[in-house]
Amino acid sequence: MISNALILSFGVSLVCTLILPVVLLAVLLITRKLNPLPLLAGFASFFISQILLRIPLLQVLGTQSWFAAFATHTVVYVIVVGGLSAGLFEETARLVGAKLLKQHRTYKDMISFGLGHGLCEVILLVGLGQVNNLLFCMILQDPQLAASLGFGNDLLQAVNQQLAAASPAMVYLGILERVSAVMYHVFATCLVFLAVKRRRPALYLAAILAHTVFNAGVSLVLMGLSYIVNSTVASVLTELVLLAAGLACTAFTLGQQSRFDAPETFTQTSVNES
Repeated sequence: MISNALILSFGVSLVCTLILPVVLLAVLLITRKLNPLPLLAGFASFFISQILLRIPLLQVLGTQSWFAAFATHTVVYVIVVGGLSAGLFEETARLVGAKLLKQHRTYKDMISFGLGHGLCEVILLVGLGQVNNLLFCMILQDPQLAASLGFGNDLLQAVNQQLAAASPAMVYLGILERVSAVMYHVFATCLVFLAVKRRRPALYLAAILAHTVFNAGVSLVLMGLSYIVNSTVASVLTELVLLAAGLACTAFTLGQQSRFDAPETFTQTSVNES
C-alpha cells in the first residue's frame, strides 16, 4: 500500500506545480504585471522544443543500439544529452521567439517569456504527473475502481512498485528543484533577449553553455555526493547548490533592467547613419 505521507506529498506537489502556477499567472496577467503575447510565446517555446522535438527524438534514439552503448558512458551522456542537447533545443527556441517578438522585447516582455517557458515545464512535466500519481493512488486503494478501469493484478503491482519507489522527501525536493529551474529559465531568457537586442550572439552561446552546466551539473554533483553520503543527504545538498545557482541567476536578471530600457542596437545604428 502507498503511505499517507507519500499521498500527501503528491497532493502538496500538485498544488505547488499546477494550481499555484496557474493562479500566479492569472493574477499577474490580470494586474498587468505580465504581457500575454510573450507569455504565450514562452509557453510555445518550451512545448515545441521539448515536448514536440527533443523528447520524441530522444525516445527514437533510445531504440538504437549505438545510442544505448553511448548511454553507458554516464558522465559524457549526462553532459551531451542531459545538458547540451537541452540547451541547444531550448535556447534556440528562445532565440526564435525573441526574434519574432520584434515589438515585445522590453524587460517586462522578457520576464513574461521566461516565466511562460519555465512554468510550462513545471505544469507539463511535474504538475500533470502528480495528477497521474494521485489517480493511481486512488485506483490502488479501490479494487472496484481498478477493475472497472481494466487494471489487472500485474498492472496494479507494477504501478504500486513504481509509486512505492518514490519518497515524500524526494517529492518535496522536486518542488524546490522546480523553483530553481524557473529562476534559471528567466535568466536564460534574459541572456537570449539581450543577444537579440544588443546584437551579441555570444550571449546566446552563453545561454547554451549555462544550460549545459545547470542541467549536467546537477546530475554530476548528485553522483559525486552519493559516493560520500547517503542518497537523501546527497539530494538535499544538490538541491541547495541548485537553489544557490538559481538565486545567483535571479540576481543577474534583476540587474539587467537598465540594459533593456536602452534603445536596441539596430535602432542606434540607423539613427547614426541618418
